[in-house]
Amino acid sequence: MRIHLLIPEVRELLQEGRRDDLLSVLQEMHPTDAASILNALTVEEIAQILAILPTDQERDVFGYLEPEVQELYVAGAGRDRVMNVLQSMLSDDRAEFLDRLDPRVRDQLIPMLPNAAREDLLRRSTFRDDQVGAFLSTDYAVLNPLLTARGAISELRRQAPSKETIYYSYVVDRFGKLLGFVSLRDLIMAPEATPVGEIMKTDLVSVPAEADQEEAARLIRDYDLLALPVVDSSGRLVGIVTHDDAVDIVEEEAQEDFEKMAGVTGNRESDDFLAEPVLRQFRRRAPVICLLALFWLMTASVIQGFEELLHGNVLLVATMPMVMAIGGMVGSQASTLIIRALSTQSRTPFRRMITKELLVSVTLALVLGGVAFGNALMLQGWNGSGGELAATARIAVVIAIAMAADVVFAAALGASIPNLVRLLRIDPALISTPAVTAMTDLTGAAIFLALVTVML
Repeated sequence: MRIHLLIPEVRELLQEGRRDDLLSVLQEMHPTDAASILNALTVEEIAQILAILPTDQERDVFGYLEPEVQELYVAGAGRDRVMNVLQSMLSDDRAEFLDRLDPRVRDQLIPMLPNAAREDLLRRSTFRDDQVGAFLSTDYAVLNPLLTARGAISELRRQAPSKETIYYSYVVDRFGKLLGFVSLRDLIMAPEATPVGEIMKTDLVSVPAEADQEEAARLIRDYDLLALPVVDSSGRLVGIVTHDDAVDIVEEEAQEDFEKMAGVTGNRESDDFLAEPVLRQFRRRAPVICLLALFWLMTASVIQGFEELLHGNVLLVATMPMVMAIGGMVGSQASTLIIRALSTQSRTPFRRMITKELLVSVTLALVLGGVAFGNALMLQGWNGSGGELAATARIAVVIAIAMAADVVFAAALGASIPNLVRLLRIDPALISTPAVTAMTDLTGAAIFLALVTVML
C-alpha cells in the first residue's frame, strides 16, 4: 500500500526535473518495489526514469516490470533505449523476455544484439523448454586455479557487476573444463597468498545441459545449493542454475501437476484463467471429460443389468450413490497422496506405500461402514415402508459391508495406479482425480450390486 502512495511523488519529482532526488528515492527501494511504481507510469516516464538509473539497477528494475509494461516499453521507448536494456539484462532473463514478445518484434530485435548474445539464444533453442540448457544462466563467475586468494577477490570485484552471483565461483582450466568451485567466504578466510587451486572444493555436484529441469531443482534442494553448475558432455562449464530458478521450476511443475490431476490436458500457454480464450480452455479440458464419459456409460450399463434387483427397493437406490461417491473420494485421496509421495520420496518402496494406504483405508472402512449402516436404518424409517426391523437391519448390514469393501478397493486402486504408471515411465500426475473417480465409480457400483445380489 505504501508503494502506491509514492507514485504521485515519483511523478512529481520527474516532472520538476529533480533527478538526483528521484534517483535517491529509487535507490533506497528494492527493484521489485521500484518496478511496482513504474508499472503505473507511462512508457515515456518509464524511459526517463530508467535512463537515470545505474546499469545494474536499470536491469533489475526492468526485469520486475509487468510483462505487458515491458512489451509497451519495447514498442515505444526507441531502439537505443531498448538495446541498452537488453544488453544489460542477464542472459536467462533476456532469453525469457524475448520469448514472450511477438515473433515479429523479436525477429527485429535479435539481429541488433551482440554476437555472443545471439549465439546464446541460438544454443538455447536447441533444447526443449523443460531442459536445463533452455533456461540456464551464462552469467557466472570463473577463476583460474593459479590465482591467489587476494588476486581472486580482485578478479571477482571486476566481474561482479555483470554476474548473477559471485557467492560461488567456478574454477576452470584453459579449455573451460570444470575443476571445482570456491565460495566467497572461503576466499575471504584463506591466507592471501594461497592459490585458488588449494582452496577450491572438488566434490562437485553438477547437471548436464540435457537434464530435465526437475532434476536440477531436486539437486539444488537436496544439496542446499545457491547455484548448480551445468556441464556439457565433455565436462566443460556452460552455465549455472540458481536457487531462484529452482523456485520457479518447482512452482511451474506444481502448476503443471495440478492441471494434470484436474484432468486438464495440453501445454499451459496462459497463467491467467480469465485471459485464456474459451476455445483454448475447451480444447484442453474436453478430451479428458469425453474419455471419462465412457467410464460413466459403463457404470450406467452395470446398474442397468441389475434393474430387476433395484426395482421397487427404494433403500438400495437411495444408498448406492452414497457408496459410489465415498469410494470415489477415498480413491482420489489415495491417488493424490501417493503422487505426492512419489514426487518427494522417490525411493519409497511400493509395498510400503500400498500397505500404509490399506491400513488407513481399513480404518476408514470400519467407520464409514458404521455410518452407512446408520444411514440405511434412518432412510428406511423415514421412508415409512413398515418393513420388518430384522429385514431392514439385514439390508443395512449388507450396505455397510458394501461400503467398507468399496472403500478398501478404491484406496488400493488409487494407490496402485500411480505406481504402475510410473513403472511405464509416464508422469503419475496424468492419472488425474477425475479419472480415478470415474474408475472407482464403476468398481463401486459393481461391488455394491454384486454383494447385494449374493447376500440378499
